Amino acid sequence: MDAPARDPSLQSLFDFAPIKVWSMVVTIMGDLCRTPEDRIGGQVLGRIMEEMGVTNQALRTALHRLKRDGWVEALREGRGSTYALTPTGRERTESVRPVLYATGRPAPAPVFLIVGNPSGPAKSFEDMLDEAAVLIAPRIALSTDPSAPPDALVQTLDAASFPDWIRAEVAPPDLAQEYALLTARLGAIQIAPDTPLDALVTRLLALHHWRRLRLRHGDLPDLMLGDWPGDTARNEIARLLALLPRPARGDLAKLADA
Repeated sequence: MDAPARDPSLQSLFDFAPIKVWSMVVTIMGDLCRTPEDRIGGQVLGRIMEEMGVTNQALRTALHRLKRDGWVEALREGRGSTYALTPTGRERTESVRPVLYATGRPAPAPVFLIVGNPSGPAKSFEDMLDEAAVLIAPRIALSTDPSAPPDALVQTLDAASFPDWIRAEVAPPDLAQEYALLTARLGAIQIAPDTPLDALVTRLLALHHWRRLRLRHGDLPDLMLGDWPGDTARNEIARLLALLPRPARGDLAKLADA
């Protein structure tokens, strides 16, 4: 996406990672549509995306996909449209909201070692695991959910006693590196941008990058690693969201004229 010259700290968020337009729309809708009644005007959504370098055609394509997949619904109002999350889209959004907007580590919880029957199908073992479980070897996984195949061994472990190679499986080096880079770029933004539109775009970009990384894993890294790059990034995103609060509904409507 081509974008005009920007403040270096904001530009660093644009450059952090490629942005899929449909995914960014999900981030925007999730952040700005907090109640079932909340809707975003098409002009406002278009103005936000335009500031991100997204064309109207790319936005229309993304909205078509999201409507087809049951995430977003459109309502014609006069000469334009407004958009809202569908009940399904809202349910999906609400399920991850406590994770994305958390200001601290998850509450302490047990970590389970789950060992499957070595003669059983590995695929069946994996299919029965919680989606946030981490496979550390064929038919061997770590999870915060003790649910497992009926013939599996489930053992509660002391997370602090795990060797480094297991910790690396729970939080791969590339994930830790991306978190560290995001933390540095968020930390460079200490003052709110001058205009409401720039402030909102900064908030949404930061939240989107955090969302992309955080939803790649469950609570295991926080439970096992403590002060790790993902934990530091969570502190930074919490600080930035407080620095750049969500605009009021009336102020959001004015962005189309910005």
